[in-house]
Amino acid sequence: MPLADDIQALTTGTLAALVERHDYYTFTKRVWRMLHRIVREGSRFSFHNQATGTRVNEQTLLDLEQLYVTNYLLSSTFQDFVSLFEDFFFELLRCWLVAYPASLSRKQVDMGMVLDAPDKKAIILAVADHELNELKYRRLAEWFAYLDRLVNLGCPTADEIETLAEIKASRDVLVHNNGIVNATYVSKAGSRARHMEGEKLTMIEQYHRESWQTINNVVRDVSAAAIGKARASQP
Repeated sequence: MPLADDIQALTTGTLAALVERHDYYTFTKRVWRMLHRIVREGSRFSFHNQATGTRVNEQTLLDLEQLYVTNYLLSSTFQDFVSLFEDFFFELLRCWLVAYPASLSRKQVDMGMVLDAPDKKAIILAVADHELNELKYRRLAEWFAYLDRLVNLGCPTADEIETLAEIKASRDVLVHNNGIVNATYVSKAGSRARHMEGEKLTMIEQYHRESWQTINNVVRDVSAAAIGKARASQP
């Protein structure tokens, strides 16, 4: 499959997944609103979680809404947005490296891997994956600098990269530090940092929505530019 088609398929899947995650957040929140309405109208019920032994009635469940929606639903879907962006970005790099492996020509290769590889393409894939695994641990600005060295797409903007850096730093705090801001967050978020070290990271709906929109826009713009470059380079 031509590189442009690979990128288009990757983009279509990523954008669809982003829509799916945001729909899940939006419609789940509306179900909670509907729950308020039916309880006001007199509905009574109870649920039992057989795995944990927890039992709730309609009022107990309503009391849990703030915890479930703000702490769990907002946080989990936000983390999904960032993961989808990361998957898109590194798969795009992988596709480009495999299609144009010249930038890997000076990389050291384990001889055992070469001997075990069934063909040249397998070797290129292995070297590309090793290269990208190392890149994942660098700052987000370095990710885009790497992409720019491979192919100058002219996007995203410096402002979008800074915004994405803070978004990713927020996700990392949620995943790796129980939502407590640390020095790593402050360093990676830079001037966009929303909190000081030691504070609890906040997740509000406006930030959640703006983060989704930023990621959605960057995926679309980077994809369109990359597809254009790929098509222009085709013989």
